[in-house]
Amino acid sequence: MRKTQMRNLYHESCSPGMRLSLLAAFLFAVLAAGLADLEHQRMIRKLHAPTIVDPRNDRIEMHCDYDLYGKELYSVNWYKNDRMLFRYSPSLTPKGTVFPGESDVNVSLEESDGERLLLLGHQDFRTNMRTYEGTYLCEVSTEKPFLTDYAVANVSVAILPKSNPVLEGLAHNYQVGEQLDAVCTSAPSLPPAELTLYLNGEKIERSLTQRDKTLHTIGEASVTSRLSVSLRLERQHFPGGGLRLACRASLPSIATAQDYRTEKTATLAASNQRLAQEPPRLIVSSSSSSGTIARVVSSSSLLAILGISKLF
Repeated sequence: MRKTQMRNLYHESCSPGMRLSLLAAFLFAVLAAGLADLEHQRMIRKLHAPTIVDPRNDRIEMHCDYDLYGKELYSVNWYKNDRMLFRYSPSLTPKGTVFPGESDVNVSLEESDGERLLLLGHQDFRTNMRTYEGTYLCEVSTEKPFLTDYAVANVSVAILPKSNPVLEGLAHNYQVGEQLDAVCTSAPSLPPAELTLYLNGEKIERSLTQRDKTLHTIGEASVTSRLSVSLRLERQHFPGGGLRLACRASLPSIATAQDYRTEKTATLAASNQRLAQEPPRLIVSSSSSSGTIARVVSSSSLLAILGISKLF
């Protein structure tokens, strides 16, 4: 009853022109709300690009994966370091256009389209390091309504090590007071690997190490790094009767999923095993007619000298 009365009141109080105006306002509000939802809806699912590229590769390829949700494509633009490289627009002839962009960057017009960008390399790997490395952006735009979305990917250039570093020179066992001399050599890489040596999990001081880098002959594109260490071993270097020497290789400014690391162990020589198990020794002195005599005794011997058999 009440709904019927309100409907009659609406028809009596609103003229046809006013009702059309109210309907138009309602439709406009619905359309605006729908456009607002579209603007917050991402069209680009993902920009597929290699994280690390070998500069000896003759090409690299990227894919822009997007969904327009039924809307018409206006253009796909590719950028590198904020400079346009390539544009694809289905309404133009030709559909693809290559822009100068950065120097030494060659876009394959024949193999690039609305979803793919293909860059051609050079014979000189040093040139490819500049060609491939950078920040890439894919921008997608639609027609009526004009909506835009974009995605970004960073590409680094490196020749990754094919194996863990090699650790040489470590003996199977040592006496306290002996010299530890070891050398860590990285697998060829570019940029050159940064090597770090660890003794029992603690980083060895730089003053005890010596670094060296040499150009690798295979491919003439990668460098081998070497790091040597020389130190006199003390009792504290053998917790529990052994020591651990590790070498880790990392590439500067390159984030790799693999941890390039090698670790070896050595034990305290059998003649020193008792020394490793005993608590620290104390030095006591006594006077005689010939002067002061210093003796090294263990804590248990000191208690016996003092006449103490037990501690409570």
